[in-house]
Amino acid sequence: MKKGSGKYLGQTSCLKCPSSDALAIYEASDGTNNGYCFSCKSYFHHDQVHGLNIDTNSNFVYKSTDIKTIEDVTDQTVIADIPDRCLSKESAERYGIRVSYSEVTGEIENHYYPYFKDGTLIGYKVRNALNKEFYAIGSMKGVDFFGQKQCGSHGKMLVITEGEIDAASAYQMFKDRGKNYRVCSMPNGANANSLRKNIEWVETFDTVFLALDQDAVGQEAAKEMADVLRPGKARIMRFSEKDPNDMLRAGKGMEFFNALFNAKEHRPDGIVGVDDIFEEAIKPIEWGLSWPWETLTKATYGYRRKEIYGIGGASGGGKTEYAKELINHIINVHKLPVGVIFLEEPVAKTLKVLAGKKLNKRFHIPEGDWTIDELISGINDLKGKVYLYNHFGNKYWDEIKAKIRYMVVGLGIKDIVLDHLTALVAQEDNEYKALNRIMEEMASLTQELDFTLFYISHLRKPSGGSPHEEGGRVLADQFKGSGAIVYWSNFLFGIERNQQAEDPDERNTTIFRILKDRNTGLSTGLTFKLWYDHSTGRWREKTENDGLEDL
Repeated sequence: MKKGSGKYLGQTSCLKCPSSDALAIYEASDGTNNGYCFSCKSYFHHDQVHGLNIDTNSNFVYKSTDIKTIEDVTDQTVIADIPDRCLSKESAERYGIRVSYSEVTGEIENHYYPYFKDGTLIGYKVRNALNKEFYAIGSMKGVDFFGQKQCGSHGKMLVITEGEIDAASAYQMFKDRGKNYRVCSMPNGANANSLRKNIEWVETFDTVFLALDQDAVGQEAAKEMADVLRPGKARIMRFSEKDPNDMLRAGKGMEFFNALFNAKEHRPDGIVGVDDIFEEAIKPIEWGLSWPWETLTKATYGYRRKEIYGIGGASGGGKTEYAKELINHIINVHKLPVGVIFLEEPVAKTLKVLAGKKLNKRFHIPEGDWTIDELISGINDLKGKVYLYNHFGNKYWDEIKAKIRYMVVGLGIKDIVLDHLTALVAQEDNEYKALNRIMEEMASLTQELDFTLFYISHLRKPSGGSPHEEGGRVLADQFKGSGAIVYWSNFLFGIERNQQAEDPDERNTTIFRILKDRNTGLSTGLTFKLWYDHSTGRWREKTENDGLEDL
């Protein structure tokens, strides 16, 4: 069936059937007229309709809803140019794309995209050209890719687009350059599930080019689809407009053609070759930043960015004291600001202790050798150096994660100290599952934002031997949620102290144990002693005279 085309002029009575207004008259680009009767479905050329009286105010409206079956599509639609998409009749014909016209405007009203299953036509996807809505005629269940019938199988290359018009557009741009490349599109937009359902057919091609939308959603879908294919098969195309049809309409066919050959082999995230990391790999190994204790610095070669350091010990055993000594060292030795997230201590007390570290004063103790002026001076000295999270009882990880991101990105902080990890999962129904998620997201965050995270964790009671409160040895598997903690932490430390010892020297002595060293493994198992000086509130390495020498 041939249908009228061109600028719509109006209606008149049909020359063939009794209809008084079903004959639509169009003016073609060459100035000639043609007509089509929507009643008897007859076409009339220029000589037949020239000179007819045309009613430009006719109320006759052709309703595309009359097309309800596959047979209706065949009988009442045509294959033709699609001007607003710059798509030629030849391209539409290759894919069987049909169109219907509005009786009122003479413009294309609907597109009809044929879909096959095992080579048999079972339905059409219909796209309204005006409101962009889609609906189906026939069945769309389990269909092949759009254009799969035309592409055949077992070829050198296959191009996959996100939509039907994009497939025809890509084909046309290749054809204009003398290439009859095989192009198809996904039946339900870009998604890996559709690809999985047709994976056997797609895998028959040597190379698969993904020409999906260039927005974030399209590119993410391209990566997901590429990961489904056999390694080395997928290549993701990059071009300047949003999709292949936009490239066609913008006259960028050559750029699109070149994009095919410039597309690089897809590698799953994290897979790199030697050339990709050569410059980084030949850099000399550098020391990290020092710890407050020389032995720990030498054993670990300092601490580094993008790493996680965890410590565990008995309740009241000195974990928080370790954190504060570390914070004091970072802000006063390295001159770097620190983000402090203490979930079980008032921020005012934290400030008092930190202010006293530099001055060797215990501002948090009522009785002590200090003055209010010294306290004020010490706290003022912390301005711009310490940023604390006042949690108001909020201990949910998603909230904490947002605060960490702000501290790092917004405040430029490179060191975050979290006390303690266990509090983040206390309200969770499944603490083990929650801790797995938290540790994984912590690791991802340090990599993304390039900072160091120090955290404190509680321990499970030992199954035998001395309890931790009496100096029992700390083991990695005693950390609560130990599987995730051990896996994601770069270093894991334990502190051991007999809090009930009668000898004050023993009571003030802490064994610092390195439980895990991911970087070299050389420091794992190393221990050294720390001494807490009650007169100054400082924690330092123990020497021969029990740490009583002058600071």
